[in-house]
Amino acid sequence: MKHSWRTATLSRGRAAALLGAGAVACCIAGALGGVSSVWADAKPAPSGKPAPDAKPTPGTKPAPAAKTTPDGKTAPDAGRWLEPVKVTGKIDGKSLTAAMLIYVPRGYPAQPAPGGGSAARSTAGDKKYPLVIALHGWNHSPELFRDKGELPRWADTYGVVLAVPAMGTTIYETALYPESKRAWAAVPGTRWVGEVILPYVRSHYAVWGDRAHTAVIGYSTGGRGAVLLAEAYPEFAFAGSASGTFDLMRLDPKIGEYKIHAVVLGPRDQFKDRWELDNCTSPARLAKLAGTQLFIAHSSQDKSVPPDQLDALRDALKGNPDIKAEFVMAPEGGHTWEYWNGQWGAMFGALAKALGLTAAK
Repeated sequence: MKHSWRTATLSRGRAAALLGAGAVACCIAGALGGVSSVWADAKPAPSGKPAPDAKPTPGTKPAPAAKTTPDGKTAPDAGRWLEPVKVTGKIDGKSLTAAMLIYVPRGYPAQPAPGGGSAARSTAGDKKYPLVIALHGWNHSPELFRDKGELPRWADTYGVVLAVPAMGTTIYETALYPESKRAWAAVPGTRWVGEVILPYVRSHYAVWGDRAHTAVIGYSTGGRGAVLLAEAYPEFAFAGSASGTFDLMRLDPKIGEYKIHAVVLGPRDQFKDRWELDNCTSPARLAKLAGTQLFIAHSSQDKSVPPDQLDALRDALKGNPDIKAEFVMAPEGGHTWEYWNGQWGAMFGALAKALGLTAAK
Protein backbone atom coordinates (compact mmCIF):
# COMPACT_ATOMS: atom_id res chain seq x y z
CA MET A 1 0.00 0.00 0.00
CA LYS A 2 1.30 3.39 -0.92
CA HIS A 3 0.62 5.99 1.74
CA SER A 4 2.22 9.38 2.10
CA TRP A 5 2.22 11.54 5.20
CA ARG A 6 3.02 15.20 5.31
CA THR A 7 2.26 18.09 7.60
CA ALA A 8 0.67 20.94 5.70
CA THR A 9 2.08 24.34 6.09
CA LEU A 10 0.48 25.05 4.32
CA SER A 11 -28.15 6.25 -19.50
CA ARG A 12 -30.91 5.15 -17.44
CA GLY A 13 -29.44 1.75 -18.29
CA ARG A 14 -26.47 2.65 -16.13
CA ALA A 15 -28.81 3.85 -13.42
CA ALA A 16 -30.51 0.46 -13.31
CA ALA A 17 -27.12 -1.21 -13.14
CA LEU A 18 -26.20 0.93 -10.14
CA LEU A 19 -29.39 0.44 -8.23
CA GLY A 20 -29.64 -3.23 -7.52
CA ALA A 21 -32.74 -3.64 -5.37
CA GLY A 22 -33.46 0.07 -5.21
CA ALA A 23 -35.58 1.16 -8.17
CA VAL A 24 -34.91 4.75 -9.11
CA ALA A 25 -36.98 7.10 -11.24
CA CYS A 26 -35.05 10.28 -11.87
CA CYS A 27 -36.76 13.28 -13.34
CA ILE A 28 -36.30 16.99 -13.67
CA ALA A 29 -38.89 18.91 -11.70
CA GLY A 30 -37.87 22.37 -12.94
CA ALA A 31 -35.75 25.24 -11.78
CA LEU A 32 -35.69 26.52 -8.21
CA GLY A 33 -35.41 30.07 -7.06
CA GLY A 34 -32.65 28.85 -4.75
CA VAL A 35 -31.39 25.62 -3.25
CA SER A 36 -31.97 24.74 0.37
CA SER A 37 -31.23 21.71 2.49
CA VAL A 38 -34.00 19.22 3.01
CA TRP A 39 -34.09 19.85 6.76
CA ALA A 40 -32.92 23.31 7.61
CA ASP A 41 -31.21 26.47 6.52
CA ALA A 42 -27.46 26.30 6.62
CA LYS A 43 -25.60 27.24 9.74
CA PRO A 44 -22.02 28.48 9.60
CA ALA A 45 -19.22 26.19 10.61
CA PRO A 46 -17.63 26.74 14.02
CA SER A 47 -14.99 29.42 14.09
CA GLY A 48 -11.29 28.72 14.10
CA LYS A 49 -8.00 29.85 12.71
CA PRO A 50 -7.47 29.67 8.96
CA ALA A 51 -4.83 27.27 7.75
CA PRO A 52 -2.18 28.23 5.23
CA ASP A 53 -3.06 27.02 1.76
CA ALA A 54 -2.09 23.44 0.99
CA LYS A 55 -0.12 23.44 -2.20
CA PRO A 56 -1.54 22.02 -5.46
CA THR A 57 0.50 20.05 -7.95
CA PRO A 58 3.77 21.95 -8.57
CA GLY A 59 3.43 24.37 -11.46
CA THR A 60 -0.36 24.33 -11.33
CA LYS A 61 -2.14 27.66 -11.21
CA PRO A 62 -5.87 28.08 -10.67
CA ALA A 63 -7.89 29.08 -13.70
CA PRO A 64 -8.42 32.82 -14.22
CA ALA A 65 -11.68 34.49 -13.29
CA ALA A 66 -14.71 33.81 -15.49
CA LYS A 67 -15.03 35.95 -18.60
CA THR A 68 -17.85 38.46 -18.84
CA THR A 69 -19.67 40.11 -21.72
CA PRO A 70 -19.68 43.92 -22.19
CA ASP A 71 -22.96 44.12 -20.25
CA GLY A 72 -21.39 42.42 -17.25
CA LYS A 73 -22.96 39.00 -17.71
CA THR A 74 -21.01 35.76 -17.58
CA ALA A 75 -19.79 34.76 -21.04
CA PRO A 76 -21.61 31.69 -22.47
CA ASP A 77 -18.44 29.57 -22.52
CA ALA A 78 -17.20 30.65 -19.08
CA GLY A 79 -17.30 28.40 -16.04
CA ARG A 80 -20.58 28.95 -14.20
CA TRP A 81 -23.18 27.66 -11.80
CA LEU A 82 -26.27 26.49 -13.70
CA GLU A 83 -29.85 27.08 -12.66
CA PRO A 84 -30.67 24.99 -9.57
CA VAL A 85 -32.65 21.82 -10.19
CA LYS A 86 -34.83 19.42 -8.23
CA VAL A 87 -34.13 15.72 -8.55
CA THR A 88 -36.82 13.14 -7.80
CA GLY A 89 -35.98 9.51 -7.04
CA LYS A 90 -37.44 6.41 -5.46
CA ILE A 91 -35.59 3.92 -3.28
CA ASP A 92 -37.30 0.83 -1.87
CA GLY A 93 -40.67 2.32 -2.75
CA LYS A 94 -40.02 5.61 -0.96
CA SER A 95 -39.95 8.80 -3.04
CA LEU A 96 -37.96 11.93 -2.43
CA THR A 97 -37.40 15.22 -4.23
CA ALA A 98 -34.34 17.22 -3.27
CA ALA A 99 -32.32 20.07 -4.74
CA MET A 100 -28.95 20.10 -6.46
CA LEU A 101 -26.52 22.65 -7.85
CA ILE A 102 -24.31 22.04 -10.88
CA TYR A 103 -21.16 23.89 -11.86
CA VAL A 104 -19.83 23.48 -15.40
CA PRO A 105 -16.25 24.46 -16.30
CA ARG A 106 -15.21 26.98 -18.89
CA GLY A 107 -15.78 25.69 -22.41
CA TYR A 108 -18.93 23.79 -21.44
CA PRO A 109 -21.63 24.91 -23.95
CA ALA A 110 -24.46 27.19 -22.94
CA GLN A 111 -27.29 25.42 -21.18
CA PRO A 112 -30.56 25.72 -23.15
CA ALA A 113 -32.82 24.38 -20.41
CA PRO A 114 -32.66 24.04 -16.61
CA GLY A 115 -31.31 20.76 -15.36
CA GLY A 116 -29.49 19.53 -18.45
CA GLY A 117 -31.20 16.55 -20.05
CA SER A 118 -30.95 15.66 -23.72
CA ALA A 119 -30.79 19.34 -24.67
CA ALA A 120 -27.69 19.83 -22.57
CA ARG A 121 -26.00 16.77 -23.99
CA SER A 122 -26.76 17.81 -27.57
CA THR A 123 -25.23 21.26 -27.11
CA ALA A 124 -22.12 19.72 -25.62
CA GLY A 125 -21.68 17.59 -28.73
CA ASP A 126 -19.46 14.55 -28.31
CA LYS A 127 -17.23 16.07 -25.66
CA LYS A 128 -17.61 14.72 -22.16
CA TYR A 129 -16.24 15.98 -18.89
CA PRO A 130 -15.04 14.26 -15.72
CA LEU A 131 -17.55 14.38 -12.85
CA VAL A 132 -16.87 15.39 -9.26
CA ILE A 133 -19.67 14.99 -6.71
CA ALA A 134 -19.13 17.41 -3.82
CA LEU A 135 -20.80 16.69 -0.47
CA HIS A 136 -21.45 19.39 2.12
CA GLY A 137 -21.27 19.13 5.89
CA TRP A 138 -24.03 18.39 8.41
CA ASN A 139 -26.88 20.91 8.28
CA HIS A 140 -25.11 22.87 5.56
CA SER A 141 -26.31 23.37 1.98
CA PRO A 142 -25.16 23.55 -1.66
CA GLU A 143 -25.31 27.35 -1.46
CA LEU A 144 -22.44 27.30 1.00
CA PHE A 145 -20.28 25.47 -1.52
CA ARG A 146 -21.35 28.05 -4.11
CA ASP A 147 -21.00 31.14 -1.94
CA LYS A 148 -18.15 30.26 0.42
CA GLY A 149 -16.31 27.39 -1.22
CA GLU A 150 -13.60 27.99 -3.78
CA LEU A 151 -14.20 24.89 -5.87
CA PRO A 152 -14.98 26.61 -9.21
CA ARG A 153 -11.40 27.82 -9.66
CA TRP A 154 -10.19 24.21 -9.51
CA ALA A 155 -13.10 22.88 -11.59
CA ASP A 156 -12.05 25.32 -14.32
CA THR A 157 -8.37 24.46 -13.90
CA TYR A 158 -8.97 20.75 -14.50
CA GLY A 159 -12.14 20.93 -16.62
CA VAL A 160 -14.55 19.00 -14.40
CA VAL A 161 -18.29 19.23 -13.76
CA LEU A 162 -19.29 19.65 -10.10
CA ALA A 163 -22.54 18.17 -8.76
CA VAL A 164 -23.54 19.43 -5.31
CA PRO A 165 -26.69 17.75 -3.90
CA ALA A 166 -28.65 19.15 -0.96
CA MET A 167 -28.17 16.63 1.84
CA GLY A 168 -29.48 18.46 4.93
CA THR A 169 -28.60 16.70 8.18
CA THR A 170 -27.66 13.35 6.69
CA ILE A 171 -24.71 11.51 8.20
CA TYR A 172 -24.53 9.68 4.85
CA GLU A 173 -26.08 6.65 6.51
CA THR A 174 -26.64 3.49 4.49
CA ALA A 175 -29.88 2.60 6.31
CA LEU A 176 -32.56 4.17 8.50
CA TYR A 177 -34.10 2.62 11.61
CA PRO A 178 -37.13 2.92 13.92
CA GLU A 179 -34.84 4.71 16.35
CA SER A 180 -33.83 7.31 13.75
CA LYS A 181 -35.12 10.42 15.52
CA ARG A 182 -33.91 12.93 12.97
CA ALA A 183 -33.49 11.34 9.56
CA TRP A 184 -32.61 13.91 6.90
CA ALA A 185 -35.24 12.40 4.57
CA ALA A 186 -37.21 9.21 3.90
CA VAL A 187 -34.23 7.48 2.26
CA PRO A 188 -30.64 6.90 3.44
CA GLY A 189 -28.16 9.59 2.41
CA THR A 190 -25.48 7.36 0.91
CA ARG A 191 -28.03 5.49 -1.19
CA TRP A 192 -29.58 8.76 -2.39
CA VAL A 193 -26.24 9.94 -3.76
CA GLY A 194 -25.13 6.59 -5.15
CA GLU A 195 -28.44 5.40 -6.59
CA VAL A 196 -30.18 8.64 -7.58
CA ILE A 197 -27.80 11.58 -7.87
CA LEU A 198 -24.97 9.77 -9.67
CA PRO A 199 -27.08 8.16 -12.41
CA TYR A 200 -29.13 11.36 -12.76
CA VAL A 201 -26.08 13.52 -13.44
CA ARG A 202 -24.62 10.98 -15.82
CA SER A 203 -27.83 10.89 -17.85
CA HIS A 204 -28.53 14.65 -17.84
CA TYR A 205 -25.12 16.26 -18.31
CA ALA A 206 -22.13 15.84 -20.63
CA VAL A 207 -20.05 13.77 -18.23
CA TRP A 208 -18.28 10.47 -18.54
CA GLY A 209 -20.19 7.48 -17.20
CA ASP A 210 -17.24 5.40 -16.05
CA ARG A 211 -15.32 5.05 -12.83
CA ALA A 212 -12.08 6.34 -14.33
CA HIS A 213 -13.58 9.81 -14.79
CA THR A 214 -15.62 10.06 -11.57
CA ALA A 215 -14.65 11.38 -8.14
CA VAL A 216 -16.37 12.29 -4.87
CA ILE A 217 -15.15 14.83 -2.35
CA GLY A 218 -16.53 16.53 0.75
CA TYR A 219 -15.84 18.43 3.94
CA SER A 220 -16.79 17.61 7.53
CA THR A 221 -19.67 15.08 7.48
CA GLY A 222 -19.49 15.31 3.68
CA GLY A 223 -15.84 14.19 3.88
CA ARG A 224 -16.99 11.09 5.74
CA GLY A 225 -19.71 10.71 3.10
CA ALA A 226 -17.15 10.78 0.30
CA VAL A 227 -15.23 7.84 1.72
CA LEU A 228 -18.39 5.94 2.70
CA LEU A 229 -19.82 6.42 -0.80
CA ALA A 230 -16.62 5.13 -2.42
CA GLU A 231 -16.81 2.09 -0.16
CA ALA A 232 -20.46 1.44 -1.01
CA TYR A 233 -20.29 1.92 -4.80
CA PRO A 234 -17.34 0.96 -7.06
CA GLU A 235 -17.94 4.03 -9.20
CA PHE A 236 -15.23 6.40 -7.98
CA ALA A 237 -11.57 6.52 -8.93
CA PHE A 238 -10.92 9.14 -6.26
CA ALA A 239 -12.36 10.14 -2.89
CA GLY A 240 -11.24 13.27 -1.06
CA SER A 241 -12.09 14.33 2.49
CA ALA A 242 -11.38 17.38 4.62
CA SER A 243 -12.24 17.12 8.34
CA GLY A 244 -14.12 13.84 8.02
CA THR A 245 -15.18 11.25 10.62
CA PHE A 246 -14.24 7.66 9.78
CA ASP A 247 -14.11 5.54 12.96
CA LEU A 248 -17.48 5.84 14.70
CA MET A 249 -16.34 3.61 17.54
CA ARG A 250 -13.78 6.22 18.63
CA LEU A 251 -16.29 9.00 19.15
CA ASP A 252 -16.80 10.20 22.71
CA PRO A 253 -20.56 10.08 23.54
CA LYS A 254 -20.27 13.55 25.07
CA ILE A 255 -19.34 15.35 21.85
CA GLY A 256 -21.63 16.65 19.12
CA GLU A 257 -20.14 14.40 16.46
CA TYR A 258 -21.33 11.32 18.38
CA LYS A 259 -24.76 12.84 18.99
CA ILE A 260 -25.55 13.56 15.32
CA HIS A 261 -24.88 9.90 14.57
CA ALA A 262 -26.81 8.62 17.57
CA VAL A 263 -30.04 10.39 16.52
CA VAL A 264 -29.92 8.35 13.30
CA LEU A 265 -28.36 5.04 14.35
CA GLY A 266 -29.58 4.92 17.93
CA PRO A 267 -27.29 4.76 21.01
CA ARG A 268 -24.03 2.99 20.21
CA ASP A 269 -24.07 0.79 23.29
CA GLN A 270 -27.47 -0.58 22.26
CA PHE A 271 -26.95 -0.80 18.48
CA LYS A 272 -23.26 -1.53 17.98
CA ASP A 273 -23.92 -3.54 14.82
CA ARG A 274 -25.47 -0.51 13.12
CA TRP A 275 -22.51 1.66 13.99
CA GLU A 276 -20.11 -0.99 12.69
CA LEU A 277 -22.14 -1.28 9.47
CA ASP A 278 -21.44 2.38 8.63
CA ASN A 279 -17.94 2.45 10.08
CA CYS A 280 -15.54 3.53 7.33
CA THR A 281 -12.63 1.77 9.03
CA SER A 282 -14.22 -1.67 9.20
CA PRO A 283 -12.22 -4.30 7.25
CA ALA A 284 -15.23 -5.20 5.10
CA ARG A 285 -15.70 -1.58 3.99
CA LEU A 286 -12.01 -0.88 3.49
CA ALA A 287 -11.70 -3.88 1.17
CA LYS A 288 -14.17 -2.18 -1.17
CA LEU A 289 -11.87 0.81 -1.62
CA ALA A 290 -9.54 -1.12 -3.93
CA GLY A 291 -9.23 0.96 -7.07
CA THR A 292 -10.05 4.24 -5.33
CA GLN A 293 -7.30 6.73 -4.53
CA LEU A 294 -7.78 8.70 -1.31
CA PHE A 295 -6.80 12.17 -0.16
CA ILE A 296 -7.52 12.76 3.53
CA ALA A 297 -6.94 16.12 5.22
CA HIS A 298 -7.58 17.33 8.75
CA SER A 299 -6.54 20.11 11.08
CA SER A 300 -4.88 19.37 14.39
CA GLN A 301 -6.85 22.34 15.79
CA ASP A 302 -10.27 20.95 14.82
CA LYS A 303 -12.64 21.24 17.78
CA SER A 304 -15.68 19.72 16.02
CA VAL A 305 -14.29 16.49 14.54
CA PRO A 306 -11.40 14.98 16.51
CA PRO A 307 -8.13 15.04 14.55
CA ASP A 308 -7.45 11.43 15.52
CA GLN A 309 -10.08 10.46 12.94
CA LEU A 310 -7.38 10.89 10.31
CA ASP A 311 -5.10 8.64 12.35
CA ALA A 312 -7.88 6.04 12.61
CA LEU A 313 -8.22 5.73 8.85
CA ARG A 314 -4.47 5.84 8.24
CA ASP A 315 -3.88 3.11 10.81
CA ALA A 316 -6.71 0.98 9.42
CA LEU A 317 -5.12 1.09 5.96
CA LYS A 318 -1.67 -0.01 7.09
CA GLY A 319 -0.57 -3.15 5.30
CA ASN A 320 -3.18 -2.80 2.54
CA PRO A 321 -1.33 -2.87 -0.80
CA ASP A 322 -4.46 -2.19 -2.88
CA ILE A 323 -5.25 1.34 -1.70
CA LYS A 324 -3.26 4.46 -2.42
CA ALA A 325 -3.84 7.19 0.13
CA GLU A 326 -2.36 10.57 0.99
CA PHE A 327 -2.83 12.05 4.46
CA VAL A 328 -2.34 15.71 5.34
CA MET A 329 -2.53 16.98 8.92
CA ALA A 330 -2.39 20.78 9.11
CA PRO A 331 -1.01 22.36 12.31
CA GLU A 332 -3.70 25.07 12.22
CA GLY A 333 -7.07 25.73 10.63
CA GLY A 334 -9.84 24.39 12.84
CA HIS A 335 -13.21 23.49 11.30
CA THR A 336 -13.65 26.49 9.02
CA TRP A 337 -14.15 27.55 5.42
CA GLU A 338 -10.73 29.16 5.48
CA TYR A 339 -9.24 25.78 6.27
CA TRP A 340 -11.35 23.83 3.76
CA ASN A 341 -10.67 26.30 0.96
CA GLY A 342 -6.99 25.91 1.74
CA GLN A 343 -7.18 22.17 1.02
CA TRP A 344 -8.91 22.14 -2.38
CA GLY A 345 -5.75 22.89 -4.37
CA ALA A 346 -3.84 19.89 -3.05
CA MET A 347 -6.97 17.72 -3.13
CA PHE A 348 -7.69 18.57 -6.77
CA GLY A 349 -4.04 18.00 -7.60
CA ALA A 350 -4.34 14.45 -6.23
CA LEU A 351 -7.73 14.06 -7.96
CA ALA A 352 -6.19 15.10 -11.27
CA LYS A 353 -3.49 12.45 -10.96
CA ALA A 354 -6.04 9.76 -10.14
CA LEU A 355 -8.27 10.71 -13.11
CA GLY A 356 -5.41 11.46 -15.50
CA LEU A 357 -6.26 15.15 -15.91
CA THR A 358 -3.95 18.01 -16.83
CA ALA A 359 -4.28 21.60 -15.74
CA ALA A 360 -5.54 24.14 -18.25
CA LYS A 361 -2.91 26.56 -19.48
